[in-house]
Amino acid sequence: MFTIKLHPILYVLLFLSGLTGKICGFVLAFLSVLLHETAHLITALGFGYQTFAIELFPFGGVARMDYSLFNDPIAEALTALAGPLESIIFAMLIKVFSPFLQFPKITEDLFTINLGLALFNILPLFPLDGGRIIRSFLAGRGGYRKATIMVARFTKLVVLVSGIPLTYLSLRGVVPLHFPFLLLFLFFSAREDNFLYAYLAQKDKKTMLLEKKGLLSSKVWVVEPGKKIGEIIPFLTGKNYHLFILTDKHGKIVGEVTEEQLVLSLNQENSLQTNFYQILVRQDKSKLGE
Repeated sequence: MFTIKLHPILYVLLFLSGLTGKICGFVLAFLSVLLHETAHLITALGFGYQTFAIELFPFGGVARMDYSLFNDPIAEALTALAGPLESIIFAMLIKVFSPFLQFPKITEDLFTINLGLALFNILPLFPLDGGRIIRSFLAGRGGYRKATIMVARFTKLVVLVSGIPLTYLSLRGVVPLHFPFLLLFLFFSAREDNFLYAYLAQKDKKTMLLEKKGLLSSKVWVVEPGKKIGEIIPFLTGKNYHLFILTDKHGKIVGEVTEEQLVLSLNQENSLQTNFYQILVRQDKSKLGE
């Protein structure tokens, strides 16, 4: 189950919409955003990730989910896609059945709101759904950290380039007045996530799955001992168990490091600069001590 949280400004907007006679449009937009975010949560739940809340703001909503989801590229991409897909399907259904519903104004507004919601959220800008989908694809090549930096920088570039023209057009009444505020929101929201926390959250989830099922799928990495933890963690995605085979410059295996040893070393050193050679040496000293 999840809760619904409303930003205080929404109550003010509800009051103002009642005074101006636009309360119907406000309620329809509210329900459309709620359905959009619910699609995200249901999809995440289908992948086995816990859902917490839907927070609704004046310019949209956010689905609060298990942070470990953001360390699982496939699950995150499909979860992000679920929102725009729900909105576009709902808009199409409204369009098809509007002649039978006998509420032309409401069905027209619902169609416009949901179509706009789908098209806006599918834009490849972070943290919109489209930006998260693009990030998920890029994460497989360069890790989550690098992927987010790329998408966030692209978002800020788009906002800076389009900000002045859109502001001018909104003042002229060509585009809605709230567009510049949406751009401003995107500019300040396009920031880096805490990938270390996401990985550790995923690690805890894998531990629970192992206790429940008794087995986990695994992924083996071949790495050089000089590689640092901070360089590897962004690549540790999904629900796989990770095992690291260390090789020298000639390709000879010199040792292995398990995922538990990686996390233990990270907890002890509290540094992403620790390399695999240091973990291996500490592991050997521990064996000698026994």
